Amino acid sequence: MKKPFTIIYIAAMLLMAFGLCSCGNSSDDVSKEASAQQINYTERTFIIIDKLVNNKIEDFYSYFDENMKKQVSLADLQQVWANHLRTYGAFDYYKTDITLTAKDGYQIADVPCIFKNGSATLRLTLNTKGEISGFFITDNVAASNSMQLENDIEVTFGSEEYPISGSLTLPDGDGPFPAVILVHGSGPSDRNEQIGPNLPFMDLAEQLSAQGIAVLRYDKRTYLYANQLAQRTDITVQDETIDDVVYALEYLKTVNSVNAEQIYIAGHSLGGYLMPRIAAQTPDAAGYIMLAAAARPLEDLILEQTEYILSLEKGLDDASKEKLLKQTQDMVTAIKALTPDDSYTAEQLGGTPASYWLDLQNYDPITEVQNSNKPFLVLQGGRDYQVTKTDYDLWQSAFDQYSDVHFRFYDNLNHLFMSGTGKSIPDEYQQKNTVDTVVGNDIASFVLDHAAIEKQ
Repeated sequence: MKKPFTIIYIAAMLLMAFGLCSCGNSSDDVSKEASAQQINYTERTFIIIDKLVNNKIEDFYSYFDENMKKQVSLADLQQVWANHLRTYGAFDYYKTDITLTAKDGYQIADVPCIFKNGSATLRLTLNTKGEISGFFITDNVAASNSMQLENDIEVTFGSEEYPISGSLTLPDGDGPFPAVILVHGSGPSDRNEQIGPNLPFMDLAEQLSAQGIAVLRYDKRTYLYANQLAQRTDITVQDETIDDVVYALEYLKTVNSVNAEQIYIAGHSLGGYLMPRIAAQTPDAAGYIMLAAAARPLEDLILEQTEYILSLEKGLDDASKEKLLKQTQDMVTAIKALTPDDSYTAEQLGGTPASYWLDLQNYDPITEVQNSNKPFLVLQGGRDYQVTKTDYDLWQSAFDQYSDVHFRFYDNLNHLFMSGTGKSIPDEYQQKNTVDTVVGNDIASFVLDHAAIEKQ
């Protein structure tokens, strides 16, 4: 519900109104301040950002180009900023080491900002007149990748172009141990899959290693190489996720304390959704674990999530909600009809390049999973509004004829497999919690039971 890849983890209400880039004519007032020949984009960015963080929303809005103003009203902007402050707390300061990237005639400025309850990056897309042609608010995940467990070992693997850093958590003893590779959800996540103050992958590593299972968690490629990959317009799920899972498996096979015959792959959210495709490329893995795995097209889930979040929103009138929903519907329609000849920008497609959606266009996880004969464990939280029981039921139907597939449904757990009561809401992810131990226990039982069978 984040970043250049914003599919599942970023609540749609934060970004959907600003997933647009425009090339329209500017207003006279703003254009007098700058010209294509003499703009200092760094200074320009600070001038504009100062307006927003000092709550001069109308002044900030005045920098929107005409096409942006047609897509996003002042009220929309005020509501989104209010929602952000409600979650992250009051603005504290922004860092001066902004990143400027030239792309397609625009300057993309990323400004890291610190708030009372967390950090976020404000991304401005500026046209040649220094006007705002695109605006994103994205979570920062820069804090937790250095956090380690006592039994962690720092490791490196991957390609020469994109080496990957990670932590291998080893149980007490000599091994060789069965192992689990943890695969992230969407967005540029660190090795702990940090969301707000929560570290679900560190929680799982601690729970599983305590039961004699080694765990590999790693920084995602789009987290480590965000700037380099932002320059590419041909990114696919293969680049973003799958290639590094394959590298992780090959690396673990070389570790003496790991049983190379008992390596399992566990994918959360997007990682679970891609598990059938991952399984096809990792036939040496012993089995697969799917946590909150979508069984339907991701764009359908975006629309469903948007509808859910808008149903919770008390600060918007019906007309504003309808407008936001229509924008999401239009984006989903564009994604479904996408062809290689279309010229949509990533901003127009939810912050995700067209190549990414085209890669997923013919992917049917339900059909693809039929090609695997390995053990599977499917886990789902009953309070998850991002991936729901609808998907869980689809997986049950898909695996109906398989004998070695196991299902666990947890009524009180959310998308992060953390407990709670009532309807799950986005703000919940900003409250410190931990992965429920029942999840770690169920994964451990699945792995250890199959490891025991292999020994017989």
